[in-house]
Amino acid sequence: MEQSHLLELIRTLSPEEMDEIRLFSTLPAFNHGKMKTQVPLLLDICMSYSLNAEQQALEKRDVFSKLFPNQAFLEGKLEKVMVEAHKVVRTFLTVQYYLRKENEFQFNLDFSEVVHTRGLEVRYQQMLAKMRRLQEESPFRHENYFYHQFLVEYAIHNKESRHNQLKGDLNVPNVIFALELHSHLNRLALLNRFLLQQKVAKLVVPETIKAILEENHVPNRYLEASVSIRVNFEIFKLLKKESLESLDAQALFDLLLLYEEELDPDSLRGFYTYLRNICVLIFNMDTQNEAINYTLHELYKDNLMRGYLHYEGKLHSGTYLGVCNNALWVKNYDWALDFIERYKHQIIDENASQDFYRFNLANYLFARGQFAECLDNIPETSTSVIYLLQGKRLEIKALFELESDLFSYRLDNFKMFLIRTSPKLLSDKQRQTNVDFANILSQIANSSHGDSRRSDLLVKRIEMKKQVADWRWLLEKAKAIKTS
Repeated sequence: MEQSHLLELIRTLSPEEMDEIRLFSTLPAFNHGKMKTQVPLLLDICMSYSLNAEQQALEKRDVFSKLFPNQAFLEGKLEKVMVEAHKVVRTFLTVQYYLRKENEFQFNLDFSEVVHTRGLEVRYQQMLAKMRRLQEESPFRHENYFYHQFLVEYAIHNKESRHNQLKGDLNVPNVIFALELHSHLNRLALLNRFLLQQKVAKLVVPETIKAILEENHVPNRYLEASVSIRVNFEIFKLLKKESLESLDAQALFDLLLLYEEELDPDSLRGFYTYLRNICVLIFNMDTQNEAINYTLHELYKDNLMRGYLHYEGKLHSGTYLGVCNNALWVKNYDWALDFIERYKHQIIDENASQDFYRFNLANYLFARGQFAECLDNIPETSTSVIYLLQGKRLEIKALFELESDLFSYRLDNFKMFLIRTSPKLLSDKQRQTNVDFANILSQIANSSHGDSRRSDLLVKRIEMKKQVADWRWLLEKAKAIKTS
């Protein structure tokens, strides 16, 4: 029974939820199947089992004998009880989710329909008028606002259509305007996510999306009606550019500061995420742009303080890495170590959080010149492509610094990985930056110490390949050849 959907769901419940489900399962409205008498007993058995990790495994025959004393075992009969019990738990969790405060608008809209179907027409109209008024008083024009506005306007349209006196516009203009605002905002949000993903991952772009990206246009009336649409459209135009500059990041930052009071916290969180990513893209395109990294560091500290880096109290592993890398780049080592330690238990992927922590600690140790300690902390592999690539390069760099016999072996392994495996995981750009890293490092490793001519040649070659991974470290090693 341990692998059943019922136990899988029950293991996610808190003790308080279990107590509520025990009561919930006694209500005929939610437990009315043929096995309604056995369902509460089965739930109690399963919930007690999930709370006691030392209990022996649940055997179907033992459970059946408790549910049906003095009856011969029938697996199909037990399955029916399990199905009904699972349905009770599923219904409880769905009702609990539906009654959240965040869902209050939808609840009121649905209840207005209940009122209408019961013939309480005056009350129904009052509820619709109240919801429209609440919409007008809303301080923010965000995604949920436009969705709710569309639902209200459409409900009013349905009401007027049912009592069509062949006069008036049936609220159709308001429905269409609300639908257009909702559509443009969601379209832009999705296109922006796609464009950003396209810059960092290998994507096959369908012809339909190519056409939409080229044809996408937002009329001024919608830009004027919504700050969120306006900001999203500016982000869309930036992400479509082949090359980004510091002025682009500054322009977006100025826009966010200008409209900060008119944007809700969730929208601001998302827009600042784009701003940070744009700063990273600018640096990746122009590795000599040192100022953008200092700007990004201050942005990270500000957004961390305001909670914009967290989602439901957790940090994404990529954010954890980005903040750490940036702090090390600007040489704010004490702040970097404090960040690594303070937030190590707040990484979203709990199963891999220890590996994410170890890698970032290894990254810090490498930056401080503690190469042997760095190697001790690098995880062998990672579920994240970004961590996997940086981990392989970090190991190779540390072995190079230690002049280890393993260096050439690990570098060759990395080259084989890029040839055989990476085309399935990486975009062409990602793959090329790592191929260039491996090739240039091979040339550096095979250079004779004190060879000034070779050093100058490699420096010139690296300066022409500013997109190569770990560009600054490679440049430093190439320059060191003449002074070794």
